[in-house]
Amino acid sequence: MGAFSIAFDTIIVGSLALTWVLLVIHLFFSDKELSIGKLLDWVGKQNQPAVAGVLLFALAYSLGSAVSRIAQDFFNDDDLHFRVSHYLFRVGVTESSIRTDVSCHTLPRGTATPKPGDPVAEKREAFKDNNPDCTYTGRWIIRETIDPATNQQITAKWISEQEDGAEEIFRFQEATVLLQGTDSTERLRQFHDQIMVLRGAAFDGMLAFSLCLFWWSAKFQSWLRWAVLLPYLFPGAITSWNHFKGHPNGPPYMEFTLLTLAAAGSCLLWQHRPKKKDGHREHPAQNGSGQIRSAYLLLSLFLTVSAFLGWWATQVLYDEQVIYSYQSLREGLPRPVIPILR
Repeated sequence: MGAFSIAFDTIIVGSLALTWVLLVIHLFFSDKELSIGKLLDWVGKQNQPAVAGVLLFALAYSLGSAVSRIAQDFFNDDDLHFRVSHYLFRVGVTESSIRTDVSCHTLPRGTATPKPGDPVAEKREAFKDNNPDCTYTGRWIIRETIDPATNQQITAKWISEQEDGAEEIFRFQEATVLLQGTDSTERLRQFHDQIMVLRGAAFDGMLAFSLCLFWWSAKFQSWLRWAVLLPYLFPGAITSWNHFKGHPNGPPYMEFTLLTLAAAGSCLLWQHRPKKKDGHREHPAQNGSGQIRSAYLLLSLFLTVSAFLGWWATQVLYDEQVIYSYQSLREGLPRPVIPILR
C-alpha cells in the first residue's frame, strides 16, 4: 500500500488511459477481443490475487508514467504557432503562458528596493521591465512588432524571453518553498498531484474523444467525412515544421500524438469506406465495431473539456501559491502558529 500511495496520481492517469486503449482494441483489433476475455478468465481461475494485483499495478503505473510525461509536454509545447501577415497565432493556454501570466500579475511592482541576498531580484526586475503591461501573456493572437533598425520581427523574441524569465524565476521560487519541509508544503503537494491527475485525464480524454469522433464520422458516406482529419493534420504539420526547425533534439511528443491520431483516423475511415460492386453502392464494412451513439461522443467531449478547465484553474492556483509563499519567506513574515490540542 505504501508504493500505491506514493504513485497514486500516476496510477489514476494509467487507469484512465485504459479507456482509449480498450477503444483502440475494439476499433482496430476487434477479432482479438475474445482472446483478451479468455485471458482474463484464465487469470481469475488461477486464484492468485497478489500476482494479478502486481501485474495490474505494473501495467497501470507504466502506462500512467508514459502518459503523464507526454501530457506534460503536450500542454506546454510552443511549437503550435504560425504567422499570417503581421499577426502571430499561437496557443495561449500552456503551462508556460499560464505561469508567465500569473507571474506578471502577482510579482510585486513599484519602486521598492529589492532586499539584499535575493538571488532572483535582478531577474525579477528585468522580467517586470520587459513587459510591464502584461501585453503578451495569455493571448492567442498577437500583432507582430517590427524593429525599425533591423527590420526583424521582435515580438516572438520578447514572448520567448518573457516565458523563459518567468520559468527561471518560478523554478527557483518553487525549490525554495519546497525546501521548507513536507508539513509546510502540504497544500502545494496537493495542488501538484491534482495538476498531474487533471492534465493526464485531459490528455486521456482527448485521445478517447478523438477515437470516438473518428468512429462516429465513419458512418457517413460523404467524402466530407475526411475533413475530420484536418484538426490533426494541420496542427501536426505546423508543429513538426517548427519543432525540427527550432529545436530538433527534443522529443516530438505533440507531433507524434497528432500525426498518430491522424493516421488512426485515416485507417478507420478507410476501413469503413463504401464499396461499389456491379454499379451498386454497398454499405461500408463495419469490421465488428458497430456504430457509436452521438451521446457518447458528447459525453467524452464534456469530460475532456471539464478535465482541461480543472487543470487550467489548478495550475493558476499552484503558481500563485508558490509565488506568494516565496514572497512571504523573503519578507520574513512570521509563520502562523497552529495550536496543538491535547
